[in-house]
Amino acid sequence: MLSKFSVKNFRNFTNWFEFNFITDKNYEFNSEVISNKNVIKHSMVYGQNGCGKSNLGLAILDLTCHISDSSVMPSLKTNYINARTAQKGVAEFQYEFIFENSVVIYSYGKSTCFNTVYEFLKIDGKECVSFDRRKSGLATFELAGAQSLKNDLTKSEISAVKYLSSNAVLDDNHENNVFNKFIAFVKGMIFFRTLTKGAEVSGHSPDSKRLSHAIIESNKVKDFEKFLNDAGIECNLTTTGDIGDQRIAFDFDDGNTLEFSLVASTGTMSLGVFYYWWLKLESGILSFAYIDEFDAYYHYALSKLIVNKISEIECQTVLTTHNTGLMSNDLLRPDCYSLLADKQYRFDQLVNKDLRKAHNLEKIFKGLK
Repeated sequence: MLSKFSVKNFRNFTNWFEFNFITDKNYEFNSEVISNKNVIKHSMVYGQNGCGKSNLGLAILDLTCHISDSSVMPSLKTNYINARTAQKGVAEFQYEFIFENSVVIYSYGKSTCFNTVYEFLKIDGKECVSFDRRKSGLATFELAGAQSLKNDLTKSEISAVKYLSSNAVLDDNHENNVFNKFIAFVKGMIFFRTLTKGAEVSGHSPDSKRLSHAIIESNKVKDFEKFLNDAGIECNLTTTGDIGDQRIAFDFDDGNTLEFSLVASTGTMSLGVFYYWWLKLESGILSFAYIDEFDAYYHYALSKLIVNKISEIECQTVLTTHNTGLMSNDLLRPDCYSLLADKQYRFDQLVNKDLRKAHNLEKIFKGLK
């Protein structure tokens, strides 16, 4: 799981900005939202408009651009380096992961979302990959099984870590297993918004099939119907169209049907896009999901329903929202809520008292100065 992340010179992050998923709190409630005893599995992020909530998600997902064959938001191709320091030309990132009680630290700098300038990967303190194009075109690999791998990347723009994972046949040992877990985790990372009829995505490549096709082929139409009804949208769903080109439709009592995507409200369509990703979240395909402004069109009761569903899955998640009504010990814990400003402020670090489950976090938060 991701335990710590830092970024510099990327979009609005001029100086080093750190987001920490490690907690030292031992709350006796909602312990299921913590993994490996001290890694926060489900987080919720608040902050004023323009503070960098979306950019934080895109920054965390940045490594998917060069390690996996992933989707990239078009805006990242033209708006990448921080405008104030663009002349320096390198955005810098550092990740800390925990797999099987081993620590993986991956740091790198990039001139664009696709071009790495330098990379260093350590496993339990040992430098396993080192590469700095500013000094040499030769990469260094220190994993068993990679000794015979060609290391001259002068004529290639490929990431050294991706090159290693794609070409080396590594020995079966603990260190290499941790490396493989790191690669698998990265390939399962996703950033998405459901603010439009087509979700904006960075990371894990979505299926090219339309939303309807994905749900129909998963035999989940009735489950989607139940999901909408649980969300307060009373409806019956059916399918229309020929085999191979079927679409989800609302089924009315008089036998008339209307295609879902044509008549669904903005909020209902947003739920449809969320459900598409929920199938992946629930299935275990995804390892990390940053869901930006997840409840922009939702009623407060629906927002709570979504958080409850997400808190039950194994995938590590970060939700961004402006809804302080979700700041509750009934959903998560004080150390799961963060405020973004000049740095990360976790709720448990904002107050000078021990917090118990009975405390009203929203009321305490609104009373802070």
